Amino acid sequence: MEKKYMYYVKRFLAALIDVVIIAFIILIYIKIRNGTYDLSGESVSSAIFIPCFYLYFILQEYIFKTTLGKRIFSLKVESNGNINLIKIILRNLFNLIEIAIPILYILFVIITGLTGNKKPKKLGDLISGCYIS
Repeated sequence: MEKKYMYYVKRFLAALIDVVIIAFIILIYIKIRNGTYDLSGESVSSAIFIPCFYLYFILQEYIFKTTLGKRIFSLKVESNGNINLIKIILRNLFNLIEIAIPILYILFVIITGLTGNKKPKKLGDLISGCYIS
């Protein structure tokens, strides 16, 4: 049980690190665009955030089979078959929904963890046939 608990902690912390990195990327974009880091009155539009968010995860997971956050905890994306771009896109398609409605993420991870899967899966993992090890 302790090992499975640590798996959950690692995934959470890896995701948190990835989101912080995305925030820094967006901050750099704002600095380049505005010439300052002053964010007063500034809002990041979804036209900037969503592509940055998805490109961060999709490109890293496709090229390296991990993200910077996952790499820190020695986690990587795996599949029973070959991992291709379509699987990576499907895996990440539901990320924003799971962030907006975290109960979805929690339910899928708990249900798949309780049903005997070696590695609990989120919705995108189930659809794509991928998992994090």
